[in-house]
Amino acid sequence: MIEDVAEPVLRSGEDVEAILKIALRNEHGSVSELRERLARSADELGISPEALARAEEQYRTEAKIDKYMAARQAGFRASLVTYGAVTILLNVIYTLTMFGRFYWPGIVLAAFGVAVATHWNEIRQRPSLTDRKFQFWLESGEPSTVGTDSDEWADKEARKRLER
Repeated sequence: MIEDVAEPVLRSGEDVEAILKIALRNEHGSVSELRERLARSADELGISPEALARAEEQYRTEAKIDKYMAARQAGFRASLVTYGAVTILLNVIYTLTMFGRFYWPGIVLAAFGVAVATHWNEIRQRPSLTDRKFQFWLESGEPSTVGTDSDEWADKEARKRLER
């Protein structure tokens, strides 16, 4: 049984890359050592320094976009939790006060549901590098959450900068 674990089963290039990533992480190489390894590997593969620099910049950009998308998803999860809490609260109030009459929480929940659905649709779209909200997120120090409230704040901050 232990022998099966000792010999990894390599089924794809992704397995090889995953093992190499773990090995690199375990090596605890300094940044300069990692950069040297990257340059050597690129050279061995026939990749020019210019192409490597472009690929590294693209990697950094994609990583920032991924981080932005994660922050937007965190903001959406917060909206979803709020929607759930408001739904429970309004239904409790309705049940205790007006059960069997006009279901007024439906109006609030429908409107709030449209806002949540719009937010969900917005976070699914990957931003371009010129996207105003993405640029503001970069300028504001890459906060961990992005929600509709921060969008309003972003508009106010942009107006303040234009007035200066």
